[in-house]
Amino acid sequence: MNKTGGAVVISRATLKLEGSMKIVSAEDTLFLNILVYGVTGSGKTHLAGTAADCEATSPVLLVDFEAGTLTIRGKAVDIVRPRSWADVQEVYDMLASGKSGYRCVVLDTLTEMQRALSLASIVGSGASAEDLEATPVPTRQDWLRTGDQMRKVIRAFRNLAYQDDPEARMHVLMLAHERSDERLGVVCPQLSGQLGVEAGAFVDVLARLTTFEETDDEGNTRLRRYLLLSEHVSEETKMRYLAKARGVQARGIFDPDMSKILSLWEGN
Repeated sequence: MNKTGGAVVISRATLKLEGSMKIVSAEDTLFLNILVYGVTGSGKTHLAGTAADCEATSPVLLVDFEAGTLTIRGKAVDIVRPRSWADVQEVYDMLASGKSGYRCVVLDTLTEMQRALSLASIVGSGASAEDLEATPVPTRQDWLRTGDQMRKVIRAFRNLAYQDDPEARMHVLMLAHERSDERLGVVCPQLSGQLGVEAGAFVDVLARLTTFEETDDEGNTRLRRYLLLSEHVSEETKMRYLAKARGVQARGIFDPDMSKILSLWEGN
């Protein structure tokens, strides 16, 4: 180290940290971690399926909690359906090991994961999905506790994009249903308590997926999709639609797919 005018100048070539921490450049962390939310039918799973068509995000593992993968039938996507937190842990450990061979993992959806696993484990229901009479009614405190569990899940899977070993890193796509909170005046991912509003802080990209019909001059109508990447306030309803994309200038993407998203993310 050299001292110049009282200021300490540190040579990056010799800089080291004790323990397991490593210093990396911004270019070393260009693996995408994104949370996409939208109403049922907006095309979230369809969007996830396009990861199989992108070389950078293929092969793909979809962790399915929705039991609704018809929209990606025919796609080269591997699917696993956890039934317990032990199953989720096993999937995570496999991916974190860096030996799975997958380049992208999809959680479909966080909303249903919270309902099916987190809430059930906290309430203490051992009943099967078919045993309708045995379903307990969750309290507000139960929902708050599920929020803490889901924060751990989001952080853990997000960090798969930032593993120390570059060969172990992968793209992470998390999906969620949409919630409109008129009391707070926001539209956000459907997660318990404040987690829906806070979720964007845990990921690099929070995006809202919508569909709309477009009619051309000849009267032909086609369905299109739009991925909102920056926060928007409706002039009509005054509702605030939560979205953000760190380092991306575009406000959104028409007819999004993973190739388009990655191109923006990588600055192309």
